[in-house]
Amino acid sequence: MQPFSRFLVYFLAVARHRSIRRAAEELHIAGSAINRHILLGEKQLQTPLFERLPTGMRLTAAGELLYGCARRWVRELDDLSRQIDDLKGIRRGQVDLLAPEALSRAFLPELVTRMKHSHPGVVLNLNIRDNRRIHHALLSGEGDLALVLDPEEMRDLTILRRMSFPLGFICRPDHALARHAAVRLTQCADYPMVAPEQPLALSAVFSRLMDARRIIPDVAARANNVQMIISLVTGGIGIGFLSYLDVMSEVMRGELAFVPLVGTHVPHLTLALVHDRTRQLSRTTHVVENIIEDIMSRHVT
Repeated sequence: MQPFSRFLVYFLAVARHRSIRRAAEELHIAGSAINRHILLGEKQLQTPLFERLPTGMRLTAAGELLYGCARRWVRELDDLSRQIDDLKGIRRGQVDLLAPEALSRAFLPELVTRMKHSHPGVVLNLNIRDNRRIHHALLSGEGDLALVLDPEEMRDLTILRRMSFPLGFICRPDHALARHAAVRLTQCADYPMVAPEQPLALSAVFSRLMDARRIIPDVAARANNVQMIISLVTGGIGIGFLSYLDVMSEVMRGELAFVPLVGTHVPHLTLALVHDRTRQLSRTTHVVENIIEDIMSRHVT
């Protein structure tokens, strides 16, 4: 069911993309048709909603007001639809989950598998986003729940569950380091290392830890991609500095060993399950929440 007029659907798409062309590509509608409906809407409201700029479309003050109201209508309709679904039970339904790419290798596949076994009629829509933009996307109504790494400003969100993943070194199972339950940085200094590079957030952490201990690492290679670091370590190039979250699947399969790094200056990676505090969660969403919380509790190291 599409409860909104064509004008409002087109308006939201243009406002989101700041471009009629990109809105047309998303909606599979001719750009001229979208522009015609926008012009008719502006004529009816007797005010321009967009500034037509060489770089694209920018909302006017009136357009910002309409955009804010329209997003609220979408969220309220979505909440209503979920409450109606609750009246029908949780045999069917769907839940939108926002998550960073770091969870796509082990955490999210396990979640989908468990959902299909326990509630095969429920569709879990996984939206992989830049971790820095998940907060805004959730508050914009683009998800029901979100998993966020190292959350900062949580004023508008409710934290349902929080857990920490240790940072440490990964190595092959036959490496001498794999015999340790935990290590200090000085114990790893003599081993060749695969160092993380920007834009990986661990790059700054790695440099800060090395500087604090005045250690010059024996860098065998550098990589700005987690999978590349894993591949180089698997190939015997050296040990790699990552979080347990990054190598969860390889460790569980016995392909790699993870040795937590201990010390006063060693931070942890935090993962939080959150939702918009202004929205009521449906029964279906609570099912997904419970499964996520169970997975998080079982992966605490």
